Amino acid sequence: MIWLLPLGVLAISSASILIRLTPADPLATAFWRLAFATSIVLAMGAVKGLELPRGRDLTYSLLSGVFLAVHFLSWIPSLFLTTVAASTTLVNIHPIVMLLLSRSLGERINRATAAGVLAATVGAILITFSPGGLLGDLLAAVGALSFAAYLAIGRVVRASVGTLGYVAVAYGTAALVSLGVGLALHINLVNYDWHTFFMFLLIASIPMMLGHTVFNYLLGRYRAVTIAASTLGEPIGATLLAALVLGERPTGTAVFDIFGVSVALPLQAIGIVVTLLGLFVVVLEEIKVSR
Repeated sequence: MIWLLPLGVLAISSASILIRLTPADPLATAFWRLAFATSIVLAMGAVKGLELPRGRDLTYSLLSGVFLAVHFLSWIPSLFLTTVAASTTLVNIHPIVMLLLSRSLGERINRATAAGVLAATVGAILITFSPGGLLGDLLAAVGALSFAAYLAIGRVVRASVGTLGYVAVAYGTAALVSLGVGLALHINLVNYDWHTFFMFLLIASIPMMLGHTVFNYLLGRYRAVTIAASTLGEPIGATLLAALVLGERPTGTAVFDIFGVSVALPLQAIGIVVTLLGLFVVVLEEIKVSR
């Protein structure tokens, strides 16, 4: 099932672009993304059967939903306050946090995995070498920390709870928290045209269901640090899409002296190569561990 990781990465890479193209308040986008995703999960559960978590697992699932709400309520607004490249990179620094949490989750982390995570993170930072907004950068960092907590809790719950049951509670809780924040701040949540609601549905269907839900499924099979590290592929896809769709192009070059000839290479290209190499090492180690 490790092949599902690239599918999840491709799906979440579209999130930032779809969000930027949605003419709605960022907090409204967060709420409807989660509300539609919850509705899709409940519809799937009605067909396949839905066994909700109980006891400690229910408490953890609710807590996971709170962290997921914090993630979206901070990261989605950051997309409008800094560049897509900066936002998607900073929100994906959580693999570093996951390295610190892995031991408490009972996961074996060897030097190759740690080196792969660090290399992929450095590569992602190089991809986004462009100026951004400080507030947007800070919000993206908050999104990263909350996402790490969401993944860590999800890893614990998924050890004994099915994917649909877990995400039904987590997504539903996150939707309710987002709704409460939106109402408290008097955000426009419903006064949008059909096109905007269609964009909400796309965001819920592609990056949420094919991205987040796939990752939550894989949390039951693989280490949380591997799932976290794989999301570092998002800055690659999101940055390339932002350049094509939004015209946002990261700047910066690195000059190398090769046999007496100065060669200037874009940091973005270097970052992509380093990130992919780091992810390759992490996935390779995951395959060895899971055998």
